[in-house]
Amino acid sequence: MKNCKLSRLTLSLLCLSLPAVLQLSSPPPARAQSIPYARTFSKPKEDVEAALKESQAYAGQKLPVVDGFVAMGQQPLDRYERAFYQFSVEIFPETPQSTVVKLTAKITAWYADPDPAKAGYQALPSNGRLELDLLDRLSQKLGGKLSIYVPRSSLQAPRPKIDSSGNPLPQFSSTGGGTSPYGGAPAEPTAPSSSSNDIAALKLQRENEQKHMLELKSVLEGLQEVQHNQAHPRNLVIVKKSGSPVLAHPADTSKVLFTASADDEFEFIDAEGEWFHIQIAGASRGYIRRSQAEAMDPRWNTPAEPANGETAAAAIFKVTREENGLFPGTWAPLKNTTVKIFWVQPVDSPATSTMPDEKREFAKLLFQRAWNDFRQSQNTNAGVVVVFDTPDGGQVSTTMVLLQSWMEAKIGEPLFWRQSTIDPPELFAATPKH
Repeated sequence: MKNCKLSRLTLSLLCLSLPAVLQLSSPPPARAQSIPYARTFSKPKEDVEAALKESQAYAGQKLPVVDGFVAMGQQPLDRYERAFYQFSVEIFPETPQSTVVKLTAKITAWYADPDPAKAGYQALPSNGRLELDLLDRLSQKLGGKLSIYVPRSSLQAPRPKIDSSGNPLPQFSSTGGGTSPYGGAPAEPTAPSSSSNDIAALKLQRENEQKHMLELKSVLEGLQEVQHNQAHPRNLVIVKKSGSPVLAHPADTSKVLFTASADDEFEFIDAEGEWFHIQIAGASRGYIRRSQAEAMDPRWNTPAEPANGETAAAAIFKVTREENGLFPGTWAPLKNTTVKIFWVQPVDSPATSTMPDEKREFAKLLFQRAWNDFRQSQNTNAGVVVVFDTPDGGQVSTTMVLLQSWMEAKIGEPLFWRQSTIDPPELFAATPKH
């Protein structure tokens, strides 16, 4: 029995070394491996690598908690702190234009055990949420096929969360040790069956989709061709050349509203001599020369024959100035009222003599223009005055009420001239001066 006795020093040494011996002899906590997840993208390897870098796939990240990201094990998850994860990324070019990306999330966290001797960092198995999230973000950037899951042997982990992209999840067997978070036997993934058939089916699906897209493209091109060849409405005017001016009135000296571009289309209102009267937008109107545009109705592409000398008069006279101002005379119907005033000269020279009928026809054109402006702008002008700046001079004035009666055919032209004021009275009957 003497040999069995131990000295106090020996006992002390044994007591001190016992925890270390126990720790060395006890098996370390089981560290289940994470499931690798893979997905094929129809992009070259370089594009996939760039998308991975942009998604920060190679940078480690902190996790606020481990619950919801790791497979449940023996230890309570709420005791894990300072969680951190990093992806292990593998890239395999499947074809020159398709690449397989395989991900494994490596999660570590500090386990705060009540016994400080058992506390420390542990590696935890991912439940697939991190991998699937990154693959989904890559799919949004690149577009991806169905996921391919590559299981490893001796892997124990719960079924990962549903892939939001609609891809099928791996199937797990019910064999193996441990406890499943969903109840029942632990889940261990098994290799996909007939993976080659799945790849062939995916290729066939891609070919069918490409064929369908080509058919849709052909149909769309046919519809565009039909639309292009359809006849335009006949009430349109199409501009021939970019930079064609659209004027406020049918005169080259009129205000330029804007310059039209080639193939611009406007609604046709009327043809006035060498001008198309067009609708610009809403109630806005303008004029463009016939030589600079083409009407869809071919009847309007040939200038009309001069009517009552109007075209000839338009070629002889030009408007040098126009304004709204106080009536320059003493005629009672317009005295102290605001009127539209046109100053007119011969095109060639102010000293050129003109015929009475030419003055009358040009005055008619200006009266019609003033009436159109009055209807469109609803101005308050009481009348219109045309001043001839010619060697024989003269002016003709009329009220807007009288002009309206003539334009609406309530009175004839002879009565219109008699009720207007012409100064001198023989303006339209004078003998031309040479």
